[in-house]
Amino acid sequence: MAFAEEIPKHQQTTTNIKTEEVAVALQKPARQLSYFESFVQDFRQYLLTSTLHGLRYVGEKKLTWFERFFWLAAFCSAIVCASFFILNVYAKWKLSPMIVSINPENIQLNKLPFPAITICNVNQAKKSVAERYKNDGGLIDKKLLESLCLSKPDADIFENELSEKADWEHTRSFLINITQPCNEMLAMCIWDSIRMSCQDLFNAQLTDEGLCCTFNVVHREKMFRNPRELNDMNITFPNPSVEWTPESGFPDDAPPDGFPWRPQGIGTDHGLTLLLDANVAEYYCSSTKTTGFKVLLHNPIETPNIAKLGEVYGPGIEVRVAIEPKILDANPSLKHIDINKRLCLFSSEKELFFYRTYSLRNCEMECEARAMLDVCKCVLYYMPKNKTTRVCGTEDAKCYSDMRKYVLNGRTHNCDECLPACTEISYTERPSSAPLNKELIKNYINSLNLATNRSPEYFMTAALLGDGAALRLRAGPVHPAAVEYAYAAECNAATTEWLGRP
Repeated sequence: MAFAEEIPKHQQTTTNIKTEEVAVALQKPARQLSYFESFVQDFRQYLLTSTLHGLRYVGEKKLTWFERFFWLAAFCSAIVCASFFILNVYAKWKLSPMIVSINPENIQLNKLPFPAITICNVNQAKKSVAERYKNDGGLIDKKLLESLCLSKPDADIFENELSEKADWEHTRSFLINITQPCNEMLAMCIWDSIRMSCQDLFNAQLTDEGLCCTFNVVHREKMFRNPRELNDMNITFPNPSVEWTPESGFPDDAPPDGFPWRPQGIGTDHGLTLLLDANVAEYYCSSTKTTGFKVLLHNPIETPNIAKLGEVYGPGIEVRVAIEPKILDANPSLKHIDINKRLCLFSSEKELFFYRTYSLRNCEMECEARAMLDVCKCVLYYMPKNKTTRVCGTEDAKCYSDMRKYVLNGRTHNCDECLPACTEISYTERPSSAPLNKELIKNYINSLNLATNRSPEYFMTAALLGDGAALRLRAGPVHPAAVEYAYAAECNAATTEWLGRP
C-alpha cells in the first residue's frame, strides 16, 4: 500500500498565502475612467440606441470616419432647417397670435337676424314738387334744389346773405317734401309669405343718400345710448323690441316675432318680397346716371352707408337676391392677447358715445362726426348727434365740403382707434335678375280694384291711392322693380371662429 507524501507545514502555509493573493488580485477593480472618457462612452451608447434618424450611424465604430461625418452633417442640416421653419412660425404667431378656422357646428337660422335693408330711390327730387319750387318757391328753396341736383359745390351755390336763412329745420322740411316717401315707393310687401302693411315693416330714415326706407333695423332704444336726445324722424316699431347684439345674440326668452325679425326657414317663402314703384315719370335729377333704386344690406345695429356701398337696381326687372350670412365668432381667450396684436375689439373694451353696441361702422361714424364737429362746429344731418348738436347749414357749406373730401379720400383723422369687432355678422348677396312680367302689374291693379268694392271706407282710401300709385301705373310707362330677398338654399350659415392660440 502506498501512502501519499505528507506536505510539510511551512510549505502548506506558503501555498495558502499565494492562493489568497490570487483571489485578492482577481477582485481588484479595473482602472477608473475619467469624466471625459465616461461622457464619450455614454454619448456613444446614446447614439447607438437613439431613435432619431441618422444618429446611430454617427456612433457606429464599424463605419469609416467619412461615413460618420456625412451622417452627422445631414443631421445638423435637418436641425437647422427645422429651426428656421419654427422661428418663422413663431414670428408669425408673435405678430398675429390667433388663427381663423371654420366652425364645424352649424348655427340655426332662428339664432340669426334677417339683415337690415335700406332702399333709396336714386331720384333726388320729384319733378312736380321741384317745378313748383322752381316756379313759385323762394330763393332759398331754389338754391337747395340746385344743391341736390347739381354737382357744383355747395359753397359756390349759396351766397353769404342766404346761408344764414337756410337753417337745418328748413332744410329738413325741404328734403322730406321733395323726396319720394316710403308709402309711394313701396307698393307691396310680403314677409314670410304673409302680406303685410309696408308701414309696419319699413321706417323712413335720413341717410347720406337722402330720405330712404329701412327694414329690420333695431329699435333706437337698443341702438343708441340716449335715444330721447335724438332730433330725428319719428320711427315706429309695431312688434316687441329685443336686445340683440352680435356677441350675446338673442335672449333665451325672446319672443319669436321679436324685433329684429328672424327668418323662419330658407327659400323665397320665408324671405322678404317687395314691389317697388320707381315712378320714373317724376324723375327730376338722379344721384346716379340711371333710374331705379339703391339697396344696401347691413347689420341691424348699424346705420347704413348707402351712398358709397349701395347696389343699384334698375326698374322693370325682377331681382332675386340670395343672402348668405357670415359670422366671425371670437373665442373669449382672445381677451388675454394684446389688442395691437389681435387687431379687433370686444364691445366691453371700447364704449362708444352714441351707439350702445360697438362695431367698426359705428365707430367710424362717430369718428367722422367728431372730426366734423371739431373743425366745422357742426355735423351733417345723417351723422350721430343729439338735440344740442348743431346740424350743418348752408353757411357751413365750404367747411363740410372740404371735410367730405378728406373722408372720401380716406384721410379722416383720429380714427386709428376704430378696429373691427372681434364678433361680428355680415351678409353677402348673390343677385339674379330677369325682365319683370307686366301681367304682374295688371294683376296687382286688378286686386286693388277688387278690394275697393268691398268696403266704402276702404274705397275712399284706395281712391286716394289711385291718384298716386295705381293710376300712375296705368297712365304712364310701367317701371316698378320687384326686389325679393330670401336666404339661399345653402343658408346653413358658414360661421367662422377666431381662436386664440395658447
